[in-house]
Amino acid sequence: MTEEGAPATTAPNLRSADSSAPAVRGPAAIRVALVVLLLAVLTVPAVLLATGTVPSLDPDSRAGSATWDTAASEQWPADAVIYHVFVDRFADGDADGTQVAGHPDDPGYPAALTDWMGGDLAGLEARLDHVIATGANTLWLSPVNTGPAFHGYHPTDLLDVDPRFGDVEAFRSLITSAQERGMKVMYDLVLNHTSNQHPWFVDAQQRCEDSPYYDWYRFTDCPDGYAAFAGLSELPQLDLDHPPARTFVFDEALPFYLDVVGVDGFRLDHVEGPSRDFWRAFDAVIDERWPDTLILGEVWAQPATIDSYGDVLDAATAFPFRDRLLATFARGGDARAVAMPVARWLDAEGRPDDALPRRQTYLSSHDQSRFAQEADGDMDRLVAGYAAIMTAPGLPTIYYGDEVGMAQTDALPSGADFADRWFREPMPWDRGAWPVWDEAVFEEVSAFARARTTEPALHSGRYLEVIGEGPVWAFERVHDEDRLLVAINTGVGDVDLLEELADAGWAGLELLADAEVVVATADGEGDAEMVATGSEHLSGLGAVVLRLPDQP
Repeated sequence: MTEEGAPATTAPNLRSADSSAPAVRGPAAIRVALVVLLLAVLTVPAVLLATGTVPSLDPDSRAGSATWDTAASEQWPADAVIYHVFVDRFADGDADGTQVAGHPDDPGYPAALTDWMGGDLAGLEARLDHVIATGANTLWLSPVNTGPAFHGYHPTDLLDVDPRFGDVEAFRSLITSAQERGMKVMYDLVLNHTSNQHPWFVDAQQRCEDSPYYDWYRFTDCPDGYAAFAGLSELPQLDLDHPPARTFVFDEALPFYLDVVGVDGFRLDHVEGPSRDFWRAFDAVIDERWPDTLILGEVWAQPATIDSYGDVLDAATAFPFRDRLLATFARGGDARAVAMPVARWLDAEGRPDDALPRRQTYLSSHDQSRFAQEADGDMDRLVAGYAAIMTAPGLPTIYYGDEVGMAQTDALPSGADFADRWFREPMPWDRGAWPVWDEAVFEEVSAFARARTTEPALHSGRYLEVIGEGPVWAFERVHDEDRLLVAINTGVGDVDLLEELADAGWAGLELLADAEVVVATADGEGDAEMVATGSEHLSGLGAVVLRLPDQP
């Protein structure tokens, strides 16, 4: 779907610049075609040739300008692209332009980042057009339950909304508005623990064995000895093998979110906390009563442990893979670091292994430093990283702000108290006060995200590696008769793509003469001259997706 009133952009025939000229065959034709093809990439940067374009945002617009009036897709969750919102830092419905309070120039800004800053559900609803414009079709909300902490991971009532975020009606309004625009919504559900201010725990700690909630927690020596998340006394761990606690989850909490509020899925916090027996029971209830619900789990562990949750999770966060994405794209490492783990997620035919949870792939998160910080602010590296996760197998996720080049204004050593404050800075809606909005990054990231949701080969096709080492990561994505070639240059220097493909023994060289550009990154200055002189290159940190013609 294109913007109303705008003509659909058609792909050029890349056989020859002059369609009336006689066809040229053989290696010379391939080189000529690839030169023309790469020139098309240069002159049509970050464009979805088959399905539409994503224009620049209007700096004066309250909600940005979404080309796409809907995020609806046809094969969710297979075609899901997630947009992850940290609610307190995203948008304030009561503020001018929805800008959340706080700014790096404020003397108290570092301390303010450890407390509530004003983002709410109404502000997020006002900014749904922006979310749609990113190309995402799935919204992941951080927790908004009542509790003492701005991030929502210290709940005191799983069946209510903290008034600083809004109320249940505001929650329902957001979900309804998002779904009316074709989006699915996932809620970050905290079941492993509660706040120590939760009425259940307060009663249990005061009355110990006389409390009906004593067995809801894992006391070892009441009142002060009990299991807690990460050893934090303010986060006592629930015993979800205790029948009344389990009944509460299945008969009260799940119906509240799935029936009353109406979310489409969950991101489950700290899956390794509750027992496997609980998760098997959880999975059975979901399958029986809400079978279309997407379940994504946080399993912060090595691949073998993540794999072991394949019987209860649809997807799991790919924490180890994120380290490899940083090594390859933020720091210029070998493509082998990312190519090797992708291959092990798949079966012999290049399809996702059904025995394993699908990997949620991401560059930045609320718990880890922003990719742009790790890449020293290099936006080309950020775009290349997003091109990679939008074209490779997985469940790609955009962390709010990444799509406009958001980095960090400061950092603390890993492990320092509240080091994560810098991963959770306010979304920079006020362009005057926050001059970090990079529209070029937005156009490229959103173009690749939209390609992901609209091209079946990218979200559901087989993955066939062509090149998986050195500076080039190239692979095919194949769905029915549709065949795409993805090529990503992970290095800063240009590479001769034709030569790289030939050296890899790729059998599709002859098909390049009639290939079409689906989406590509924008190249740097000077590349047009290089193409004009006959260099069949792929620019440093460049990426391109080509649709190959049907073979006779």
